[in-house]
Amino acid sequence: MLGLLALPSLSLVRSPSAPVLARRAAALAPSSAAAAAVAHRHAVRMMCADRTVVATCTQKIEAALSPTKLEINGAYDDPNGSHISIYCVAEAFEGLRSMKRQQLVYKAIWEEMQGTAAPVHAVDSMVLKAPSEV
Repeated sequence: MLGLLALPSLSLVRSPSAPVLARRAAALAPSSAAAAAVAHRHAVRMMCADRTVVATCTQKIEAALSPTKLEINGAYDDPNGSHISIYCVAEAFEGLRSMKRQQLVYKAIWEEMQGTAAPVHAVDSMVLKAPSEV
């Protein structure tokens, strides 16, 4: 047996008044001190000892793999590099499968990816080639 559902009429539905909405918005808005703290954390996360994350990762991969070509870019709207894309050509990749190549790169930048405040949040793309494949 099907019963009818009682739906509230539109006249019973109330929307909050403007002062109530203003109080709710003020309660949700961060204070200037909180906003400054978030901005500081973001700046610290993006910079490592006055260097961008991209520069730090470039230096670490160069030291670990001695690539013949290396390009690391901050992805999308993040030029400092919490999301990065890597293109690397290195002799160290010769004869290795894709997963082992990725492991070598991740090992080089592992410190940059650790912890909740890690400068590198994700590697969005990785193209890793041996010189014979270029």
